[in-house]
Amino acid sequence: MQRCAWILFVFICVLSAAPTGALAHGIVAGGSRVIEVDAGIHHLRIEAIVPSGAPTVLTIKILPLTPFVETGSLRVSAQSMSGIATPQQEFSIPAGIKAITVVDIPIPAVGIWNIAIAVDDGLHQPGVFSLPVTISEVTVPLTTYPLFVAFGLLAMVLSVQVLWLSAPPLVLLISRTVFVSALTCVIALGAIVASPQIRLEWNTPLPLPMPFITSTTTLTDASIDFHLYDGSTGLPVDDIVPHHQALMHAVCIDPSHNLISHVHPARVVAGVYKLARSLIPAGSYECTLEVERANTGSQLLKTHVDIPGIIVARSPGVRLGATQSIEGYEAVVQSDQPVVTGVPVTLRVAIAQNGRPVDAIQLWLGMRGHLIVRSHDGALYGHVHAVGPMEQSFEPAVQTGNKVSFVYTFPRDGTYSLWFQIQTQGKILTVPITVTTEGA
Repeated sequence: MQRCAWILFVFICVLSAAPTGALAHGIVAGGSRVIEVDAGIHHLRIEAIVPSGAPTVLTIKILPLTPFVETGSLRVSAQSMSGIATPQQEFSIPAGIKAITVVDIPIPAVGIWNIAIAVDDGLHQPGVFSLPVTISEVTVPLTTYPLFVAFGLLAMVLSVQVLWLSAPPLVLLISRTVFVSALTCVIALGAIVASPQIRLEWNTPLPLPMPFITSTTTLTDASIDFHLYDGSTGLPVDDIVPHHQALMHAVCIDPSHNLISHVHPARVVAGVYKLARSLIPAGSYECTLEVERANTGSQLLKTHVDIPGIIVARSPGVRLGATQSIEGYEAVVQSDQPVVTGVPVTLRVAIAQNGRPVDAIQLWLGMRGHLIVRSHDGALYGHVHAVGPMEQSFEPAVQTGNKVSFVYTFPRDGTYSLWFQIQTQGKILTVPITVTTEGA
């Protein structure tokens, strides 16, 4: 009876230490990423659900954020760096509604794949986008093989003790020693697998950060092309990873601080990001490009763009506390304390329509709102997110309330232009204000 109780105890320990599906490392093989992009004149929201191992199926979800006037089309295909191509799939996009298209792409081999996405709204206004994804080999956690070996030893020892009741003393001594060693291994490795606070580290080199990027900009009749180059080799940069739900953020501001465009150029080939000229009004702009290289972190690139045409004047930003009308809405930015240089300040934006607070705020790029800050001398640029966690889902829930809060510290005395960008009822509102700060 005592031996049976001991065997039952060991069996329970083994089950509790064994990795389960909910705790297994890498259960989300590759995971999913959500990005937004301006492909031609079309604003697209895309989710790539990337598996590990091959052959496999890569799932792409595509949502045009602006409904088509006429029935449009969507074409999707994939090609690997080694030249393997998948058949092109074509889908019809109905007019007048926001329809999600789900595309399953068969991937025959691991490696880097370029997902080619072409969209047309039926009015011959095409947009193209090339999304790079990496299908990696299936990896086994470091703890798996030692656990399997320990389980095997425990099973062997238990079999000896249960089936060989008249085993010689030497065999029993060896079995007890193996039993204790294997059980200790199972409990230790089980704790490592089950607890996120315990990490098993090896003396392996970390990836080296990549060199900084250089850039050039060219203007064509239809587009603005941003070219990215490696700072050390001069070769096109093709290891850009999603950064705040976009491969590239381009924030273009005119010298008078009255015009701003926050857009997301589409990658078309390695190192080349294209933006439709019609997305930026005529004017002279200083553009800040926000990108992130793999294992390196985000980088800010500065470039100048002149868009010919008739410049439409806009009013400068108002002061704190003043209500302004923006595209059928009323917006006001307030602060609970004076704005002082070097002191964190909370800036709160309230949105109303026809005198009544709006019911809800929709997340844009995973956040309740975005704030662009630029000093009037052009020396300081900031991109600030609203207070709250970032939402990574493809269809984020609408959040109730009409107020959005930001916290920012102005680093030095001077005059700043601020643009708050908040989405409600499917429309992105840009709320400009001007702030002058002084030391306490």
